Amino acid sequence: MACCMLQPASTGVGGYVGCALIKDAATGEVYSVDANAQAPAGVTEDMFNPRPADEGVSGLNESEYRCSVQDNENIHGAKAVAIPGMAAAMGTIWERWGKLKWADIVAPSQKLLEDGFPYAATAGHIKSLREQIRRFPDTEKHLVPEGKEPTAEDLWHRPDMEWTLQRLAEHGWREFYEGEIAQRIADHIQQNGGALTLSDLAGYEARVTEPLSITYREARVHTPILPNGGLSVLQNLKMWEQFEIPEQDSPQFWHRFLEISKLTWRDRLTYLADPAFADVPVERLLSADYARGRTETIRNFPQHVDKLKPAPNEEFGHGTLHLSTADSEGNLVSFTISQGMGFGSLVTVPGTGIILGHGICRLDPRPGQANSIAPGKRVLNNTGTLMIEAPDRDIAVGLPGGRKIISAATTIAIRLIDYASTGYEAATAARAHAGISEPVLISEAVPEYVRESLVEMGHSLDWPAGVAGGCHAAERLADGTIQAGGNTWAAAPE
Repeated sequence: MACCMLQPASTGVGGYVGCALIKDAATGEVYSVDANAQAPAGVTEDMFNPRPADEGVSGLNESEYRCSVQDNENIHGAKAVAIPGMAAAMGTIWERWGKLKWADIVAPSQKLLEDGFPYAATAGHIKSLREQIRRFPDTEKHLVPEGKEPTAEDLWHRPDMEWTLQRLAEHGWREFYEGEIAQRIADHIQQNGGALTLSDLAGYEARVTEPLSITYREARVHTPILPNGGLSVLQNLKMWEQFEIPEQDSPQFWHRFLEISKLTWRDRLTYLADPAFADVPVERLLSADYARGRTETIRNFPQHVDKLKPAPNEEFGHGTLHLSTADSEGNLVSFTISQGMGFGSLVTVPGTGIILGHGICRLDPRPGQANSIAPGKRVLNNTGTLMIEAPDRDIAVGLPGGRKIISAATTIAIRLIDYASTGYEAATAARAHAGISEPVLISEAVPEYVRESLVEMGHSLDWPAGVAGGCHAAERLADGTIQAGGNTWAAAPE
């Protein structure tokens, strides 16, 4: 809840997704909590009339779906708003496992608003999205309440959000879906041409189920159910398992990782969607037989660099946070929370301070695809929320980072399991990202001689300071010791 107040570019009470893994110490079971955005009943498959990708444009539609949409209506604005899941994620986890009273969950956030807090990183997000924010007067009024672009040091009280928190404290989290808050959300979206209705909100529920799980070497690795993004991490691990463990961070380590990641992303964009609407071959994708067949070329030609076709620029902002926690009783939580891209849909509901996420942009605007828009469909996201049960410890781990989450989370899991890294060591180590093709990203932390070797093999590299965002890892060791570690982003350990 405090993250929703402090970092609205990344998450919010109206964020599109909250997905979590919970290890319940009382039962020893691991649960998936899926509070993913769901398409409203009034959407249609062809509602955005996509056209071929505009040349030279590298936004979400162009990079992910190879098309362009008029005014990016599936990303920003009322049409981009799906049924938000974040409030239901918090509420459902609290109802099932919480120990405090609900009002006590809300109270610290109310105090934050009362005292005010620095804009901090939010000021930078506002500056980078200033032109888009100007298109939405209610959002501009909320983010820039005096009309002057804020600095990181300026204090902020989130105008109108105090009303929302008071309603939530008094009436419970379901107020977001069934009460006056829900009514204001639905009315505003309807008045501005969106599909979301009060009926959509009232019918929404988070799902608590068994997670998706695999055995990887001697560990069990869990992730939330589809269409959350962790299945791709599990598939990546199953392919990595087909090989002997290489020397950590060697040229062969990174070469193999990049080639496997390309295969994972191609399968992801071909097969993954809400399994209630598409035939997703989950068991096949996670089987050892499929992993062995998929990696045959890498085994037979270990120095080969796959250059199927050039990839467009994939750099666009993301708005996601991750929290991991553990306690002395043996409970662990791995929880990813997101607006989508920065400030989500950029739609702020008047009088509430709620900035709504934009789940619709996680569905394919092109008709006829596995992940195309459909009423009631849950959206395919890039979250890499993980819970690892290793012989010597349990680990809750995850991170933000948009498309790069899949690659980064896989690398972190490999370090934790194959190399016995601590959570802190895995969080702060070098990372890489490969989508469907070259060029690939290798963080500056990878030694220069390794990068040179990869270039000699034929890879096309970019080396940013960091790949993906800050990782949080919380561990409970076999002797009951609790430890945690993380970083604020890939190149800045704390």
